Amino acid sequence: NHLGEDWNAVTGGNSDLGHSIYAIGNGYVTFSEDVQGGWGNVIRIVHQVNEDFYIESLYAYCDTILVRKGQLIKRGEKIATIGNAHGQYLAHLHFEIRSKIDQSIGGRYSQNTEGFMNPTEFINKNRPKK
Repeated sequence: NHLGEDWNAVTGGNSDLGHSIYAIGNGYVTFSEDVQGGWGNVIRIVHQVNEDFYIESLYAYCDTILVRKGQLIKRGEKIATIGNAHGQYLAHLHFEIRSKIDQSIGGRYSQNTEGFMNPTEFINKNRPKK
């Protein structure tokens, strides 16, 4: 019932603290701030997938935030660095893809998974063709 995925280096521990986080696609930053309480620094970006479908990517536990609310982002642009939610966890990226835009930040775990998509499946399905 984890609503996203936790991504970290295969070397584990805090070995990826400070590593770069990149936007998954072109979009608009709707949220960029420290929410404390187990989330740390959080970025939310809305992306247009096609004419009628938008998704939101959420990046949490960031060490540093490099974008601001209202900013337009390009796919692959560095938006933050991997953190540990102010020392609450070992360093990693908590990453979510939401099909419902601007839901409450929530609690990272829930029996109700409506509006949440599997990040790896979504990226693999929508990755630009070479």
